[in-house]
Amino acid sequence: MIKRALLLDDDVLIAKLLQGPLSSEGLQVTHCKTLESAYCLLNKDSFELLLIDRMLGSEDGLELVRYARIHYPAIGIIVLSGKSQPIDRIIGLESGADDYLPKPLEPREVVIRARHLAARARIMMQLTNDHLLSFQRFSLDPLTRTLSHTDSGPVPLTGKEFDVLHCLARSGNRPLSRKSLLLTIHDRDPCTTDRTIDTLISNIRRKLRDAAGIDPVCTIRGSGYAFGAVVTHQQRSEEMTDGT
Repeated sequence: MIKRALLLDDDVLIAKLLQGPLSSEGLQVTHCKTLESAYCLLNKDSFELLLIDRMLGSEDGLELVRYARIHYPAIGIIVLSGKSQPIDRIIGLESGADDYLPKPLEPREVVIRARHLAARARIMMQLTNDHLLSFQRFSLDPLTRTLSHTDSGPVPLTGKEFDVLHCLARSGNRPLSRKSLLLTIHDRDPCTTDRTIDTLISNIRRKLRDAAGIDPVCTIRGSGYAFGAVVTHQQRSEEMTDGT
């Protein structure tokens, strides 16, 4: 099965240098030159691997690294950067990158690391799709994009509501800004605003309260929102158990 890689680099020559060797390893490479286009592609298509240039003019590629690690935790991430000091590598890895390769690049080394990360990501994504996210007797299914409760049954969610709830449930109780949540859905409707997120959160809270009388979504003043419930991962065949 073909694995897909998203390459974000504003240097066309470097992109061409890498695309050939990566393609020969069975990776279908999509190249983009700006953070905005990378966000759109990442939220629209499915990728096993991200190769991200850190220095993008006035933009920092680590912004995408942080976003991808929260929203797509199984994806493999390699940072490509002219910043090669130890502190730069540490910052890149702490931001969520799996690997940090300094420029000038050795294409063969990039290919070897990319191959291993893409294979690992494919396995992790399959495992993720085989698991339900459970919290407080709710079950969130990323494969069927549905939410249900042990007692009250299915809870109807719009596509955007599911995206926001799924993102919060996977965040590990970390606060997520409105901007971060907005990027989860902006490819569906580019006219959405911060107020749209507040409305979606309000709808999600109402539906959770109607179904079970609980509201695990926490408002973090000055930061955005966080998920206050403990989330467990369960095999699709297992019976759903209580979360706390």
